[in-house]
Amino acid sequence: MKNVFFSALTLLAFVLFAPHAQAQTTSDEAAVKAFWKDVWTAYEAGNIEKMWAAYTEEAAEIGPDGSLTSGKKALRENWDAFMKMVDNAPKFTYDNPVVRMLTADIAILTWDSEADIKIGGQQVGGKTKGMAVVRKIKGQWMIEFDALTPKMEMPAGN
Repeated sequence: MKNVFFSALTLLAFVLFAPHAQAQTTSDEAAVKAFWKDVWTAYEAGNIEKMWAAYTEEAAEIGPDGSLTSGKKALRENWDAFMKMVDNAPKFTYDNPVVRMLTADIAILTWDSEADIKIGGQQVGGKTKGMAVVRKIKGQWMIEFDALTPKMEMPAGN
């Protein structure tokens, strides 16, 4: 009986809220893209404090090595340790951003990127797909989660 009630409740919630979750306007997309571009520009300009200001205190990320880091403090510690390993500041491209609004205040952003990262003279970067979940808090978009997934070349199908 509990499962039937839970299933009915879930279906009702989906019916009531799904139309709102699909609502997406061009201005919402543009606002998310502008926010992300500002974060990206801050990083490229070396304004790391402005970049970190865009993350919530509880933000998390999955790094290209598959590790999960949670909390802004831990993210910063990870970043600082990474920056001590690299030969110079990594460079990333940012192309083809796509926004999917989940609600008026939550969006998923994906983009294509190429990372130029060298450690001990060895290139460790490459093509990646980026993904972020952003949330509007008190009118300001903030990063809740991000990830860079390396693109692996797959053999051509027959």
